[in-house]
Parts: sequence; structure tokens; C-alpha cells
Amino acid sequence: MKNVLTMLFSLVIALSIVVFTDIAEGETAARHSNFKKLANQLYEVTYDEYKTDFDMKKLADKGFSNVTFLGGCSAAKKGQFLGRNLDFIAGDAAEIVVRTTNKNGRYATIGVFGGMLWLNSEMMDAGLTDADVLEFIPHFIVDGMNEKGVAVEFNVVNTLDTGAGFTLHTNPGKKEVSQYFLPRYLLDRAASADEAIEILKNIDVVSPNPDIGGIKASNHELHFMICDKDKSYVVELNNSKPEGEKLIVMPGENILTNYYLHLSDYEKGIYPDYSIGIERYRKLKDNFDTVNSVETMKKLMQSVKYTNVNRLDGEFAPGANFDNPYTCFSEQFSSGNNPINYSNYRKHFQEIMADMKRTEEELKEILKDPKMKNPKAHWVTSHNTVYDLKNKTMTVAIYERFDKYYNYSL
Repeated sequence: MKNVLTMLFSLVIALSIVVFTDIAEGETAARHSNFKKLANQLYEVTYDEYKTDFDMKKLADKGFSNVTFLGGCSAAKKGQFLGRNLDFIAGDAAEIVVRTTNKNGRYATIGVFGGMLWLNSEMMDAGLTDADVLEFIPHFIVDGMNEKGVAVEFNVVNTLDTGAGFTLHTNPGKKEVSQYFLPRYLLDRAASADEAIEILKNIDVVSPNPDIGGIKASNHELHFMICDKDKSYVVELNNSKPEGEKLIVMPGENILTNYYLHLSDYEKGIYPDYSIGIERYRKLKDNFDTVNSVETMKKLMQSVKYTNVNRLDGEFAPGANFDNPYTCFSEQFSSGNNPINYSNYRKHFQEIMADMKRTEEELKEILKDPKMKNPKAHWVTSHNTVYDLKNKTMTVAIYERFDKYYNYSL
């Protein structure tokens, strides 16, 4: 009897120290609070438990076509403040504030799910029942922070710049983690930015499912900003050399848009051929020192909202002077043979400006519509988040409605 009790006691102890356990096979993430609707297209949910891994192919097989992500995004980290814009097609896509609890060895986190046009307000308001969709949501936070003040966000980058396509593996043979799920993986585990980098070096960061959702044709993968109140890193992947380093870690980088920083030289005006977001990078760089609070970070990120790119009167839009310091229309745009002929833009200046004016007016109407019908696929900043990594707070506004921010803390 004594031996039996000893065995049972040992089993209880063993079970009590299991870290990162999965919920049972076949269960959904139903053990979370109900989705709370905060505004049109904005929801909030808390997950108590979720599976450690998620296979996005499940959603593709069910016909959810946009399980991969394409976006033009901006991020800046100054001191304890991280600002992040997710730029995406204006539409009825749900933005979801996702909380997770510090359970099963994971740190508590808060972040934002966004960029899935198929997960719209109609689906949300009807009540989600699909088990795979429920499991998907906590994994696909595009930016977030944990209770230790570590934050991770990702932006899209064009693999044509490396000349080698997708980075299929960074560390073959190690634990595989999809690029899309890296924020979730690191925030669950890392107590500092340094620790997050060490975790990265010991896992295999794999391609974001290039064979589903059309992403293979689009030539896009991700790069990342990883930070805490004291440090910041940009992490990029590079598959250009078979035997070369696949994981490129750049300490001290604190601005990120949509081109490879490791292939660029800002001071010399050198950028990769397929650069996107140069004007946003320059604007953030030149106004970086204005940030000393959550409010000033909000203003900085609002200044690079996506619709500003198309404004006729914006100081960094391609207005009368195509060579103004914020545009990518400078002759020093590229270090290589850029495929875009900018003299063509100058030749068709009046047409371009008229088209931009039409776009601006169309976007104004689209943003008034709760369902955001958008036949021409105009883009907008779908959410803006500012994290205070010292005080563990997050504030978020959606669809450029900057008159209303929603505030959270960990």
C-alpha cells in the first residue's frame, strides 16, 4: 500500500510540473470567455487554454482562402514605447483583442488578431462554432506583449529582394514554428528580448505555408521586431545562400516597415529593389525623437497611417515635388536595377494625382460603411496599437478611428 501511495504521489507531482501542455485531442478552445463586441469590427476574447501548435492547412482545406497574410505595416520602438500599424485592405475583417492567461507554464499575454477578411463581423456576431477557427485565433496575433514586458510584431517583406524566395527553414531538425505563429511562441515563453532571441536560435522558423492561400505567387514572407523596455531587435530571414546564416539578428534597430533592413543603408539612401514603405520609414526616422509617452507614440504612428500615403497634401506624399525627402521617387531609391521607371510617373503626373484624389474620396465613403464594401481593394490602417513595455499597457484603435482608443493592462 505504501508503495502504491508513493507511486500516486509521484504521479501527481509529475503532472503538476508539466509545462506547455496541450488540451485534449478533439477539444476546441471553447474554455475561454465569450467574445465581447466593443465596436464595429472590434472584439475582445480571453483564452485560458489552447493547443501548443496549429496547422493552418486545416483552414485552407475548409475553404478559408485568406489564411495567409499580406500587409504593409509600420513599427517604431522608442524607450518603453512600441507603436505598430497594421495596414490592410479596408473591409469587414474583424480585429480581435486576444488575452491569454499565465497557465501551463505560459506567460499571460495581450495582443491583436487581424488581417483575415473571411473572419468578418457577420461571422463574429453570429457566434463562432468552428473548432479550427477558434483554435486559430490565439495563434495569429500580429502584435502582442507578455506580462514580462516583452513585445513581438511582424511585417511583410518581399523575398524577391534576396533572390532566393522563401526561407523554408532556419534550423532544420529543431522544433518547427511557422513564421506567422512566432509572436505567440515567443510571448508564451520569453522573459526578456534577449531570451526571445536565444529561443529563436534554438528553433526552426519555417516558411508561412507557401503552398496555400496564394502566398507562393506573392513572394512575401515576414520579418520581426522583438523588444522589451531596454532593448530592441529586428530579425530577418535570408535564404539566399545555401550554407549561409538564415537568421539575421540586428540589435538596436527600432524602426520597421516592409523591406529588408539588412540589405539597406538608410544614410546612403540605398534600399532593395522591391522596397515598400520607404516613405513611412523616413517619416518615422525623422520624427522619432518626438516620442516620450503613449500619446506622442500615437501621434507618430498616426502620421504614417496608410491613407496618408495617398494624401495630396501630406508632406511625405508624392506631391508636386517627386524628389521630396519622404518619397521613394528619389533617384537614389535603389542600389540595383529597380524595375520601376520613375520617369514614367513624372510623365503621367496629372493622371496619377487625379487617381489619388478619387481613391481618397472613395476611402472616405468606404470607412463610413459598417460593412466596408470595397470593390477596388483600397488599403487602410486596420489597427494601431501602442504598448507601454514598462507599465504593461496596450491601447488600440481600429480603421483609423483615432478618436477612440481602447485601453488594456496586464
